[in-house]
Amino acid sequence: MANAHRRRNNVDRIKINGAWLTEENDIREGIANAFKTLLSNPGDWRPSVSGLQFEMLEQLDANALETPFMEEEVFDALVGCNGDKAPGPDGFSMAFWLFAWDFVKADVMSFFKEFYENGKFVKSLNTTFLVLIPKKVGAEALGDYRPISLVGSLYKWLTKVLANRLKKVVGKVVSKAQGAFVEGRQILDVVLIANEAIDSTLKNNESGILCKLDIEKAYDKVDWNFILSIMEKMGFGERWIRWIQWCISTASFSVMINGTPTGFFQSSRGLRQGDPFPPTYLSLLWRFEDKLGKSELIPVGRVESMDDLAGEFGCSLGSLPTTYLGMPLGASFKSVTVWDGVEERFRRRLSMWKRQYLSKGGRATLIRSTLSNLPIYLMSLLCLPSSAKGGLGVKSLSLLNKTLLAKWNWHFTNEREALWNQVIRGKYGEARGGWCSREVREAHGLGLWKGIRMSWKLVSDRLAFIVGNGRRVSFWRDRWCGESPLSFNDWEIEEAERFMERIQSKRVHEDVEDTVSWTETKSAQDKLLRMGGYMRKSLNIGFSPEKRMGLGKQMFHVS
Repeated sequence: MANAHRRRNNVDRIKINGAWLTEENDIREGIANAFKTLLSNPGDWRPSVSGLQFEMLEQLDANALETPFMEEEVFDALVGCNGDKAPGPDGFSMAFWLFAWDFVKADVMSFFKEFYENGKFVKSLNTTFLVLIPKKVGAEALGDYRPISLVGSLYKWLTKVLANRLKKVVGKVVSKAQGAFVEGRQILDVVLIANEAIDSTLKNNESGILCKLDIEKAYDKVDWNFILSIMEKMGFGERWIRWIQWCISTASFSVMINGTPTGFFQSSRGLRQGDPFPPTYLSLLWRFEDKLGKSELIPVGRVESMDDLAGEFGCSLGSLPTTYLGMPLGASFKSVTVWDGVEERFRRRLSMWKRQYLSKGGRATLIRSTLSNLPIYLMSLLCLPSSAKGGLGVKSLSLLNKTLLAKWNWHFTNEREALWNQVIRGKYGEARGGWCSREVREAHGLGLWKGIRMSWKLVSDRLAFIVGNGRRVSFWRDRWCGESPLSFNDWEIEEAERFMERIQSKRVHEDVEDTVSWTETKSAQDKLLRMGGYMRKSLNIGFSPEKRMGLGKQMFHVS
């Protein structure tokens, strides 16, 4: 398997700047020089940010970023790293450090203490292997490869700690419209907002224009001085800025070509894909490069002179439905075609195994694995078309889909300040004290929320309410005292006495907001598992393929 993987990814020819390179030495030299040029600052003029206004960090948050590194914090960052990822130039995986933590703890904490006090580490710790990963089958040009950075383990560990600190405050200085790389936000938020906006426009018989920009998020071309200037304008402390400057400016690179490192050079601009830092920092800034030839103007409703507008902007003319961040945009609620891509990828994945001799158990395992992973992204926001229940050990996709959609209702109760939440409240209104939106009785149209809102009762039956000031909790209908709402009780004298005993410990606090909690379990994974089991019972989902097929109780052999 390893040899086959190596053969598939072997670069025996490549096109760079329109010229084909076929000789081994020419390929190595051409790729190394291309990345050296890409990561070198050409010294072009850059506009100043001195006159611009930014959201500012509070001094308390800025100070929190610069506190001494604690052992618990360092260990948590280590646990949060994927231990099985490919190691960098030092050859140590994060799994090694986790295994040897008790032995290396003192030395590691000395390293963190030295960095805290001096703002520097040995530059050799910041060497990087650039590995080229094909973006598609049959990659030919250099642009068809994605450069992934394999950084040294100690450097990765340090930047993971810094990134964890930054995640806690970055949401306070980043626009609410920014959905990615900010803790508590997800990329699907903006897809939901976009579909609901189009739906409202069409239902109100209005018209508008979508400008779908194809924007290159250029990791490799970010100017370091720009990063540091932005952080200074946002109120980051001097020590923090000095740390970041050292981390990004001491990087050196070798390009891994067919398993062998080639070249050795230092960069003077850019961030690294594979470094824990860049995703978080790209939420603070983007170096936008508009590729107008791939951008589109899309009419919503009846819009005149679209051809003239497209020509004026230098964009192509598109139409609904289209795609946005890999999700359908402006597609009908009942559209089955949006799942064609998933079906095609499923067939393509299985076709790679056709030439291998697999038992029935092996085939079932392969199908389960593929079905479990491929459609998750779409099922997290779209309602799956009705289909047969699972069988042969293949999980019910309908049940999984309902569970994933139910998560949105949980987020709705807890993320009142999120932009998508405010959009839904503004469009549909609130109910139950703001714990959920109003029930959607209108036609589905192009919106997605009606399908999501239908699973509210499945979520609400598993919620318990924690009384703060009491403004949003219903005394009679909500489960806030005991295992059921008070309206369900048969109010005999003994029950009333027990109720009075239970509420002795309850207090109303004027300055504390009411909150909601999930019953029985705490972790997000357990919530999903429990929700799946609960929904299976509630929806009466059951399937016994062995009875229907007359197989009896058989165990598949997996080989």
